[in-house]
Amino acid sequence: MLTELRANAHLKNWITFLVVLDELIYFLLEEIKMETYLTMGQLAELLAISKHQIRYNEEKGLLSPAFIDANGYHKYGIDQMYQLANILLMRSLGVSTAQITKFMTNQDNVWAEQTLKETLQATEDKIHQLVVAKKKIEALLPEIEQKEEGYLSLPERNLRKVYSYPLMESMNIAAFFKAFKNTQNNQPMLFESLYYLVCDQQMDVYVEDPLAKDKQLKAGDYVVKRVWVEEEAELLEAVARFKQETNFPSLGVSEVIIKEEAYSSILMNNKLLYELQGFISMKG
Repeated sequence: MLTELRANAHLKNWITFLVVLDELIYFLLEEIKMETYLTMGQLAELLAISKHQIRYNEEKGLLSPAFIDANGYHKYGIDQMYQLANILLMRSLGVSTAQITKFMTNQDNVWAEQTLKETLQATEDKIHQLVVAKKKIEALLPEIEQKEEGYLSLPERNLRKVYSYPLMESMNIAAFFKAFKNTQNNQPMLFESLYYLVCDQQMDVYVEDPLAKDKQLKAGDYVVKRVWVEEEAELLEAVARFKQETNFPSLGVSEVIIKEEAYSSILMNNKLLYELQGFISMKG
């Protein structure tokens, strides 16, 4: 009986030893594991990105941690580092998240070549859009900086007539749209500067066209005045005042050219900007 009790005690001690040893081995393995993996902060620092970017890629299913420790921290190994580096490279090239997802599940040279070609075309389209935007901004800035009144030396301009309407009536926008569309070969009206000239009690509307011969504005010095208006009646009043202000023999202004400044007009929600121009044909 005593021998049996001693054997059981010995067995319990042995089992306790094995449990402690197992826990020690697990602890040592975890320590080794911890030392060979990076935290999210360390990975972010290594690749010079924010932890938010890592979380974003995990949320999109592009990246998974090597494991999550007992405290809930994400850990990353060498494989995850290279995987994230590839993701960041593709993002820097403009590859979309959807395309990156496909690449992660179907990596082959054919797919990569096709994707890069599509991304290159999209990049070229964006560059073209930016170039167009840059030109529009460059055209807009001088108009904003221009003084409300003054003298300008303007080049010769050829105009094409697109529409006419009675002087004492408002423009019929539907009729104008049809006329503009027929003469512009489906070119957009946005940012087109329109010219208005009074002729025989009607208002003629023109656009600039180097090849047009409907109306030619001479190169030379012009007296100009910029006016903001809400109603067409205000514009006609401004034109009448401009005629009076420029009715001097020393100027010799015989015709008032009304130019709608389409670029600058986008800066005012309820008003349109017009530039009144008078060619100076005489100097005293």
